Amino acid sequence: MNRIEIFGYAAQEICAGCEGHCGDGACQPGAKKTTQTLVEEFKSLLKDSGIPAETVFYEATSENLARNGDVNRVLSMADLTPAIVLNGKLLFFGGFSPEGLVEEVKKRIN
Repeated sequence: MNRIEIFGYAAQEICAGCEGHCGDGACQPGAKKTTQTLVEEFKSLLKDSGIPAETVFYEATSENLARNGDVNRVLSMADLTPAIVLNGKLLFFGGFSPEGLVEEVKKRIN
């Protein structure tokens, strides 16, 4: 079974429709959602797609960041949450689209 770990701040509003590179606040109206909302949407889409994967969300505390060296290193340099790890390898960081992430996971495990 595949394992997806998402490190971030549950209540933080992040970009949901613009790949997370809008930095200047130029997100599409209504495009920001809490990390927890996006994680739940992603889990639902992942389940519906039939991809065999366990998804775990970790609040970005120093204790949890220590679980993955790459995530710890990246997030210690800048606030680039959420960081998404697939099978132990850092996949993405910054905002994400639940739909786009499902598609990326499909590509990476097939």
